[in-house]
Amino acid sequence: MRLRRWRLQTRLIVLAGLVLLLVGTGIGAASWLSVRTSLMSDLDAQLTSMTSHARSGGPGSGPGAGPRTDSASAVDSALRFLFQPGVGDGALAVVDSGGGGEGLIAEAGLNRPRALSSDAIEALLAVDPGVSETSHESVRVPGFGAYRVVAFDDNGTTTVYGVPQGSVDAALDRTAWTTAIVVLIGVLVTAGLMAGIIHRQLRDLRDVAHTAREVADLELSAGKPELALRVPSELAVPGTEVGDVGSAVNRMLDHVGTALDERYRGTEQMRRFVADASHELRTPIATIRGWADLTRPYRDDLPAEVTTSLAKIDSGAMRMSSLVDDLLLLARLEAGRQPTKEDTVDVSSMLVELVEDAHVVNPDHSLVLDVPPEPLEVRGALDHVRRVVSIVLTNACVHTPPGTQVSVSAANVRKPVAGKTPSDVVAIRIGDDGPGIPPEIRDTVFDRFVRGDPSRTRRSGVEGGSSGLGLAIASGLVELMHGSITMSSSDDGTTFELRLPTA
Repeated sequence: MRLRRWRLQTRLIVLAGLVLLLVGTGIGAASWLSVRTSLMSDLDAQLTSMTSHARSGGPGSGPGAGPRTDSASAVDSALRFLFQPGVGDGALAVVDSGGGGEGLIAEAGLNRPRALSSDAIEALLAVDPGVSETSHESVRVPGFGAYRVVAFDDNGTTTVYGVPQGSVDAALDRTAWTTAIVVLIGVLVTAGLMAGIIHRQLRDLRDVAHTAREVADLELSAGKPELALRVPSELAVPGTEVGDVGSAVNRMLDHVGTALDERYRGTEQMRRFVADASHELRTPIATIRGWADLTRPYRDDLPAEVTTSLAKIDSGAMRMSSLVDDLLLLARLEAGRQPTKEDTVDVSSMLVELVEDAHVVNPDHSLVLDVPPEPLEVRGALDHVRRVVSIVLTNACVHTPPGTQVSVSAANVRKPVAGKTPSDVVAIRIGDDGPGIPPEIRDTVFDRFVRGDPSRTRRSGVEGGSSGLGLAIASGLVELMHGSITMSSSDDGTTFELRLPTA
C-alpha cells in the first residue's frame, strides 16, 4: 500500500533497479563461486600431490637419504617429508600415534621445519580422517590462519597434512570486492538509463493526466459550461495502454459535456419560465389587489363572513405579489440581468436603523449591536445591502425561539488574496445563540425554496410563513456586489458573515 502511493515513474525506476540489483547479485555470486571452485581445485590438487608424495615415501625419505640429525630422527617418517628440498612454504604435517601429537611446518628461509604449537596441533588433530586422499576440508589453525587439510588413520596413527589457504582467501576477497563494485556501477548506470527511458515513455501518460487536471480545474457549476478540452487525438488511439486511457477520457468528457449542455438548457428553460410566469402574474395579481382595495370603504357594511373572505383574499394577494417579485428578482440575478448602480453605503448608520426596527418588531428577542465609532462604508447599492442584511437579520429573529440573543457587528478586515495584495473589506456578522440550523439543510441554505424544520419556532407577518427564497436572493445580491456571504451553524447557534468591498 505504501508503494502504491508513489508516482508510477518512481515505482518503475525502483522496481527496475531492484531487478537489476538481483540479476547483478546473481551474476556476481555465480562468478565468485566459479573462481572459488577453480582456485580451491588447484589448491586441492597441490595438497593431493604433496600427500601422495609424502605417503609414498618419495625421494629422500628412506635411510641414508639426506643428513640425519637428532631432530630429524626424533620425528615420525611422515614428518621427514618436510625436511626434503622443494617442499612448499607453509606446508605442515601432524602425527599422533597415541602418545601425544607432534607437528612441523616448513617455512621459507629456514633450513629445517619449525615445530607447531600445542593449540595448532590440537586443532589439526580434530579433523576427522577421510576415506581417501581427496577428502579435503578447510580449518583455521591458531597462529597460522586458514589451511586446506586432509587426515588419515593408519593402524591407530593419525596423520594430518595441510597447505596454506590464505592466498586463495585473499584472491576470493579481491574477487568479491571487484564483483560488487562492478555490479553496483552497472546497476547505477543501467538504472540511470532506465530512468531516462521510463521518463520519456511516460510522457504521453503525463499529457493525458495534464488534460484531466485542466478539466478538473474548470468552473462548471454555474453559467454556460465550456468543456472543449480533449486528449489529443494521437494519444487517444485504442490499442495501447495510454491510447485506451486517452480514448476512455475523451468518451467520458463527451458524455459529461452532453449532460452539462442538457442541464444548462433545462436550467435556462426553467429560468425563462419562472421569469416569464412571474412577469405575467404581476398584472392579474395587481388587478386582484386593486379590486380588493376598492371594497375597503364598504367592508363595515358587509356581513362578517364576506369581510373575512375579502381580508383573506387581500392577504393572499399580497403574499403572492411578494413571492412573484422575489421569483422575478431571483431569475434576473441568475441570468445576470439585474441592473445595479454602485454607490457608497454607510453600513454603520444602516445597521443602527435595521437593529432598531428589528427590536420593535421582535420585542421578545435580545438584540446587541457592536460597530466601531468611525463610519464603515462599502461599495454597492443601498437597497441591495439593506435587503441582504434585513433578510439575514429577519431570519435570525423569526427562526429562533423567544429569549434568543441576536448579535450584529461590523468591522474592517483584511481579506487575503492568493498571489495578490490583501484587500480591505467590511465584515458584517449576524449571529444568534438559538438551536442552530438543522444539519440536513446546512449545506443548502442558500438554495431556492429551502426552509427550516417546521417543528422549530417560526413566525411570520404573512400567513404561510417563509417562502424559502430569502437567502437565495441574499446570496445573489452579494455576488452581484462582488462580495461573499458564508454561514456556520451548530447546536449552540448560527452565524452569518457578509463581506463587501470597502468604498
